[in-house]
Amino acid sequence: MSLRTRLQGRFHLLAAALVTVVQLPPVLWLCWLTRTPLPALVALGVSWPYLKQLQSPWTTTPRAASTYVALGWWSACLVFDLLMLPAALAIQAGAPGGVTWGMAGAVALVMGGDAVLGRPRLRKRTVRVAGLPKELDGYRIGQLSDVHCGPHVPEEKVAAWVTRLNGLGLDLVTVTGDLIAHGSSHVEAVARALGGLRARDGAFACMGNHDYFTDGEHLVRELERNGLTVLRNRGVVVRRDGANLYVAGVDDTWTSRHDVERALAARPDGAPTVLLAHDPDLFPQAQARGVELTLSGHTHGGQLAVPWVRRLSLARFMTRWTAGMYRQGRSWLYVNRGAGTTGPPVRLGAPAELAVITLRRA
Repeated sequence: MSLRTRLQGRFHLLAAALVTVVQLPPVLWLCWLTRTPLPALVALGVSWPYLKQLQSPWTTTPRAASTYVALGWWSACLVFDLLMLPAALAIQAGAPGGVTWGMAGAVALVMGGDAVLGRPRLRKRTVRVAGLPKELDGYRIGQLSDVHCGPHVPEEKVAAWVTRLNGLGLDLVTVTGDLIAHGSSHVEAVARALGGLRARDGAFACMGNHDYFTDGEHLVRELERNGLTVLRNRGVVVRRDGANLYVAGVDDTWTSRHDVERALAARPDGAPTVLLAHDPDLFPQAQARGVELTLSGHTHGGQLAVPWVRRLSLARFMTRWTAGMYRQGRSWLYVNRGAGTTGPPVRLGAPAELAVITLRRA
């Protein structure tokens, strides 16, 4: 037996054990409620087809109804285990058991469904910049990140996100990396969709690690052919009524193509700077060089997280900058949770998002 076969066998065993543990409390509750083993049989029927074809934790699973049913069900079970079950037990003494457990099950199902079917939230944030020219006060920057165009994020879905951003009348729009899942099959598709982005001062993009899981040069050519400006360790000056805004981009850190110094080399003296850096771990370098706003992605907010607690997510294994807004001195970082997913197409406690950052004078 080959090493690969043995590793896959162990992974399947671990995945089956994990799924069983996650499903056990709600399945036992449903069996008790119905006085039949039917819920356990249904859970097995939902889980087995997905587990059988799964090869690794980050395998791109088939875009089929069975995939979304399985992931939605497991997400609901996890919500029930972590949130609803403790809450129901805590208040059961003061309320009829049927009402308490019924509400717990309903909330878990709603959150589980949203984890696989929810559309990106629109996040609006304000950044106050010392010395911002009055001509740039109120300047609005849109951010789309971690698109991961592929089997679960087809071209039409990306185009829908583009349409939402276009409807906001933005001054500038940015795309902060990981535009594809992997391979070359969706390069032209994502370039066509993102080519529809419209903003008064243009659309800019930087590269992420997944963008080199294919021919990165081909992706850049397609993006620029469709109208995006791809910033790879360079920047451009955007002028608004005589005021300058420097927009720069850093290349991928995983392949050691990044160079913050080069990206900022052409920055005019005194110009406020927006830096596109897919990896938020570059923020300390940006802060040390006086960059006012860094826009990042990469983390997906963990993709699996405890709802409303950004510190408790899988992203904590990657970086200290997990999601949302951070500030060090006069420098700001916004870590976008992203619009797409990698691996299983599920987001629990880390909803997909589109962001709009408004610059204001401090």
